[in-house]
Amino acid sequence: MRVAYFEPLSRAWGRTRVILWQPFDLARWLLLAFAAWVAGLTTDAGSSFAFRGDGDKVLSGRLAGFDEVWETLADNAIWLPIVVLGLMMFIALAVLLLWITSRFKFIFLDNLIRNRAEIVEPWGRHEGLGNSLFLWRLCFAAACIAGLALVAVVFFGPAAGLSLHDALAGLSVAAGVLGVLGMIVFGIAAAYVGLFTESFVIPIMYRYDLKVLEAWKALLPWLRFRPAHFVLYGLFVLLLTVVFAAFFSVFCLMTCCIAAVPYVGTALLLPVWVTYRLLSVEFIAQLHPDLDLFRPLPEPVGSPET
Repeated sequence: MRVAYFEPLSRAWGRTRVILWQPFDLARWLLLAFAAWVAGLTTDAGSSFAFRGDGDKVLSGRLAGFDEVWETLADNAIWLPIVVLGLMMFIALAVLLLWITSRFKFIFLDNLIRNRAEIVEPWGRHEGLGNSLFLWRLCFAAACIAGLALVAVVFFGPAAGLSLHDALAGLSVAAGVLGVLGMIVFGIAAAYVGLFTESFVIPIMYRYDLKVLEAWKALLPWLRFRPAHFVLYGLFVLLLTVVFAAFFSVFCLMTCCIAAVPYVGTALLLPVWVTYRLLSVEFIAQLHPDLDLFRPLPEPVGSPET
């Protein structure tokens, strides 16, 4: 069986045109945009980075500023409880957003599959799926933080200690290089896990009403059976991301940065977000009819061997 990439994209765009323009309904458009915007709140926040030629100076300046802030807090211990309380509130808000967006990911997908625009009814219907996804994302985020911290301790800690001795400077550089490579490998692996969760696990959960671990268990045989195709899918998404970033930059300039305003940009570019959400749905649909979310639900889950 041939696995295509541009054909699922073409089919996703075809479905997007039907959903958004046949017929066109402004209220429906704005409601779908709201669902798409909330669903992507925790994933789009870090999509914009400013790369500057004097990055080292900026970084050193920020570290120096952090040292000054820490010294100020140390000299004025009365502010420390306030800072701790603020940090706890920030974490609580982040967890709350993670919970809400986990539910909205199913709401947005449900609206596209059913070709409608509703919030309240799918919010209640997908409570179990949303909670399962929330716990997975929370644990995954904690595991990523712990993994990065472990790499930093194992490699960058010894590198910093070795750099204090001239005779061991070479080992310090080697440890630092290994640490950077470890960060890169860990980052790529985490990015693929996040991509597969968003692109495939969520549709499988929705399709068969499975918890997140059960959906991963259903996906793993396909990953083992066609690993190259899924790796290429990640690279294909990366290519689309680069193209979209260039388009979005031009679009922002043309709209005087109105497209960068939260929710407004999602509403203006809703066809892009709908097409992207449907891309993975169309991709896995070509692997087996049982994985096609637009077909009637069959009894068993398909497997690579069938």
